[in-house]
Amino acid sequence: MDVLRLLTWATLMTWVTLITLCSSAYAAGRAENRFGTIHVDGRKTGTVHYTIEYGEKGDVETLRTRASLSILGIKLFNFEQNLHEEWRGGGLRLMRSRTEDDGTHYSASLNRGPEKYKGVVNDKPIELPGHAFPASVWHYNVVRQSLLFDLMTLKPMNVRIARSDETMTVNNKTLAVERFDFTGDWKATVWFDQKRQLVKFEYPVPGHTVTIQLDD
Repeated sequence: MDVLRLLTWATLMTWVTLITLCSSAYAAGRAENRFGTIHVDGRKTGTVHYTIEYGEKGDVETLRTRASLSILGIKLFNFEQNLHEEWRGGGLRLMRSRTEDDGTHYSASLNRGPEKYKGVVNDKPIELPGHAFPASVWHYNVVRQSLLFDLMTLKPMNVRIARSDETMTVNNKTLAVERFDFTGDWKATVWFDQKRQLVKFEYPVPGHTVTIQLDD
């Protein structure tokens, strides 16, 4: 079950990344639905449905993720999260999340103060340095950080990031992409296209590799 929970969290992290439109302007109240596929060790094992809602200034206000994983037609876990983020001036100002991770529930909130974040996870208070950045991989600036925090537990994670240029074939089209490898407390690889929009996300778990591909 530990591996399944890691797979679930990998899915969450991935589909938070699918909001790759943070620098664009959108009409008030606009909502979008995005879909993707989950692969474990190269084999398609699940799908993701992601809903994005925008506020009056075009900022992402609400993120909702639903994911499931099945092997041989047997559903192994359920995952659901309601996540509300407010960004101003390129920085996260507050976050609220409620998550069900295969029967385990998390309730988290976080507010940015003058020098640090103050939050609560399942009624336990927590503080984070003001320079910490959410592991919201949809935000391209995540690749410029050294201290991230987990969106479900608010756990801080020190990371190192290496960048390289690659090409990738998506729907029979060759794309020039930027690859970023995260190591340290959080291990992951993300690929962004030339518009700094996420193309792919990969996350290792014990004995397996989870890959989430954005559907066109």
